[in-house]
Amino acid sequence: MLESYLFYGDIFDIVIFIVVKYMSLTNNQLTTGVQNYEKRILSIVLLLSCSEKEMTLDEEMAVDIWDEINGYESWTPPENFTGIQESNSVHGNYVQIWLNEISSEFFRDTTTGEIMPSGSIIIKEAYTDEQGENKTGITVMKKIIDYDTVNNDWFWVSYKPDGSLAGKNGAEKFCYNCHQPGRDYVLFNR
Repeated sequence: MLESYLFYGDIFDIVIFIVVKYMSLTNNQLTTGVQNYEKRILSIVLLLSCSEKEMTLDEEMAVDIWDEINGYESWTPPENFTGIQESNSVHGNYVQIWLNEISSEFFRDTTTGEIMPSGSIIIKEAYTDEQGENKTGITVMKKIIDYDTVNNDWFWVSYKPDGSLAGKNGAEKFCYNCHQPGRDYVLFNR
């Protein structure tokens, strides 16, 4: 019966089930029962800790962005920031940046305003070495209209080198506080 609770029920149902079982035990059964239930509770906790949690909307967006940027290594680098450059930022000792076509056009057109258009994507790879042989992470900024109007609608996401999510994503105070001095939160073009 407990197996069906694990499959169909939620944690509250499991706790109620265990409490009811304890209440039905006699004193002699209780000692043996406690040991058995401790093992079952430990098994349940281990099972639940291994299960996948539901993704937040920001995490879902971050996964979609990873799919969207597939092949970014062929995108255009900023004119004043080509190849791997030394960095003194939290991203790594060395970084390389790529721009999608929308971002690239924004920086090429000297008549544009200060605010990048929706759909702009900037990607920064981080490395521990200047050859780029040891990638430590990938950070992406994507401009999404009406996402975070207080901070110019930037969506921030960090990935591990394999593309899995690394840390928080979305409207990240840590990111925009550091990037605020830049032109529309972009630091390489100051």
